[in-house]
Amino acid sequence: MGLFAWVRGYYLEQVMPGYWFFLNFYLMELTVKNIFLAFIWSFVAGICLAAPYVHAETGVDIEEIYDVDTEPATESMTVDVTRTNEGVVVVTPDGRRVLLRNDHTWEVIEGRQGDPSTSAIISVANITELRNACKIGLRLENRLGYSIKSLIPSFSVYTGDGLLFETVSKSFSSIKPTRDQYRQIQFIGITCDKIGHVRVHGADHCSMGQMDKFNEAEGECLSHIYVQASDLVKITK
Repeated sequence: MGLFAWVRGYYLEQVMPGYWFFLNFYLMELTVKNIFLAFIWSFVAGICLAAPYVHAETGVDIEEIYDVDTEPATESMTVDVTRTNEGVVVVTPDGRRVLLRNDHTWEVIEGRQGDPSTSAIISVANITELRNACKIGLRLENRLGYSIKSLIPSFSVYTGDGLLFETVSKSFSSIKPTRDQYRQIQFIGITCDKIGHVRVHGADHCSMGQMDKFNEAEGECLSHIYVQASDLVKITK
């Protein structure tokens, strides 16, 4: 009994305290690790959930950040449509008359020409191929029977696919009857061989004869211009 009591006392006083110490330390270590892992996972989850709003500013739609497709802006406009035996003729907002044929093809219709003997005749005198541009020399001959004080037609150049590339205007002034005047226009960014055609239009607010900017009707100045066909570049009215 004495030996048993001594062993029991030694165990309780020497062994058990150390055992409980290491057990408590181990449990504490597990608890700290679990808390740390829980914190890391919570932090990562928070970043993933908040990512879509990280770069969003006040008043900025989140759809703009992600470039979400929205309904494109549209513009309403009225165009003149005339039905013919070939199809329909549509007048575009820039004044072009386009024939939409029944066979699903289309063509830009040239403007109506007057009598060349009683018109201001525009003709192509020359073309100059530049490095990244095309220069066109124009001659305006006055066959109206009265002086041209001021006439400013517009010239639109189109690509071979029929796309409008650029529009420039050129002023002709102080041309007496039977006389002519030479001017040059230049289209930058397109070479001469890439030009499909040049269209002459505008010319409003001219001053010649009894027409001036105060009394001429829309299109009246243009109606007195005759565009002569050219082998150098296609030019129409």
